[in-house]
Amino acid sequence: MINGCLTRGVNGGSDCASCTIALGVIEHLSIVYNESIVASLERFCNYLPSDIKTYCKAAVDFLGPIIVDGFLKNETPDVICHALKLCTDDPDQPECRLFPSKLSSSISLSQRGLNLRHRHHPLLTSLLTSKVCDLPGIKEICKIFENVFNHHMPSVDIDGDHFSTQSSFRGTAWRGKDCNDFSSKIRPGARSVMGDYFIDHNCNGIFGMNSATNKPWEEELCNDTQRMGIAVLGDSVSAHFHIPEQWLDARQLSIGAFEHLVYIIGNELDWPQLSGTTGHINNTWPNIEGTTRSLYARLFDLDHCNHRDYQNIAVNGANSESILNISQTLTRDQKNDVPLLVIYSLVGNDVCNGHEDTIARMTTYEEMYDRVLTELAYLDTILPKGSHVLTTGLANGSLLYQLLHDRIHPLGRVGPPITYAQVYSYLMCLQISPCNGWLTSNDTLRAFTTERAVNLSIAVHDATNAYSPINFDSAFLNFPFDQAIQEWISQGGEPWQLIESVDGFHISQYGHAVTSDVIWSWLQANKPHWIPSINPHNADIERIFKDQGGY
Repeated sequence: MINGCLTRGVNGGSDCASCTIALGVIEHLSIVYNESIVASLERFCNYLPSDIKTYCKAAVDFLGPIIVDGFLKNETPDVICHALKLCTDDPDQPECRLFPSKLSSSISLSQRGLNLRHRHHPLLTSLLTSKVCDLPGIKEICKIFENVFNHHMPSVDIDGDHFSTQSSFRGTAWRGKDCNDFSSKIRPGARSVMGDYFIDHNCNGIFGMNSATNKPWEEELCNDTQRMGIAVLGDSVSAHFHIPEQWLDARQLSIGAFEHLVYIIGNELDWPQLSGTTGHINNTWPNIEGTTRSLYARLFDLDHCNHRDYQNIAVNGANSESILNISQTLTRDQKNDVPLLVIYSLVGNDVCNGHEDTIARMTTYEEMYDRVLTELAYLDTILPKGSHVLTTGLANGSLLYQLLHDRIHPLGRVGPPITYAQVYSYLMCLQISPCNGWLTSNDTLRAFTTERAVNLSIAVHDATNAYSPINFDSAFLNFPFDQAIQEWISQGGEPWQLIESVDGFHISQYGHAVTSDVIWSWLQANKPHWIPSINPHNADIERIFKDQGGY
């Protein structure tokens, strides 16, 4: 993805990969349940939520004859997706294949795909297109994706304050819940007005009068505390990108695995509500493992008056250039809001891309330095006095290939084994890899990418030190994933468990929790004055206001 939008690539790109992986899962279902491809197609659609199931069955009705015929003739998903025109062999591009051939044939894979297509009715084959989103059934699903991935503001926000009452679609999973969507002056992070004796202006769930003292509760319980909200400006790591492995491992596919599919899509395949910065709930769904430990949760534990004061302004694919526009969706009023702790953390996309000329597309030291200065200057125009900004360097992605390349990918747990190295190579061939520079067997390229990442981290450090803020103080921290790994090992874990199992690139739920631990420990040791004191009234808040309206 680039700035939240799916990249096209070559040889069919993301359409080809989607088709090949989906048909691989269908074939694996037939192996697991010892059933026909027809039965597995029906089983797969029946696993989906009702509003998606209808579209799935429409797609199967249209494409099913070619898919079934292909598998009956012992063809691979690669061949069948060529037959469906979703995978191609573009001129001057290498051939991209994920599954090993089952047949010993002198006929090329693309020709076998063409032969398979020509065996079917001309009316059907004439309707096939090289774009998956033009196909019946899938077209409707794509519209949902396009609406989600092309917009990064709350879809329900009547008063235009960037806070919502809806959970997904950039709502409360990303930013604190708006308690009045008809007034932009009432929102998380606002200062109380007249002790919020009647209206909860800051949406922290504390308002009304104490009848015993005739004073507003907010005044009694929060006035003596150092309220502090938190926000993150980042990329897919901060947004917590996560594709459940249950979706690719046929042994784990079930109705439960897809129960929350629409919600997950609505959150752009991100899980900010569980992230290491703005996480605020613990999840019991089968789609993700691990507890939530976040910077926001720690600020809330210290002072319940900070309830709901979080903003996750992270976008999949964001880099130092695009964040300059994305950050303008951050909401803070210098006069009427409380201070904010901002984490500026772009850990990969300035060196990561899926292009063949990946080095030429990397950000330079000068570009990074100038953009960080520009961002800090902008933050100085919106952050209230007493705010803090913590910038981080890029992550050390050189560990990824080393840790995962010879492990079996979830897609390869049924049928012929498929390693992460094979998946990385396939995505790179299609030019849709999340990071050609690190997810490669090329040692020289991995080393160069790491060197550039270190160079850009120095640029972030230098710009942070060079800027003289007016309304906040700032600090720089090397992104502490190496320290998180050491901490995880000390707890008895293995490093690969901190990496997302499907994409083999992002930080897992375990990784988010441990990285949050490391950052919080660093703040305690190096910036203790940034951390609010414990509110002595927390127990009273719990007793009187219970869950403060929840999330």
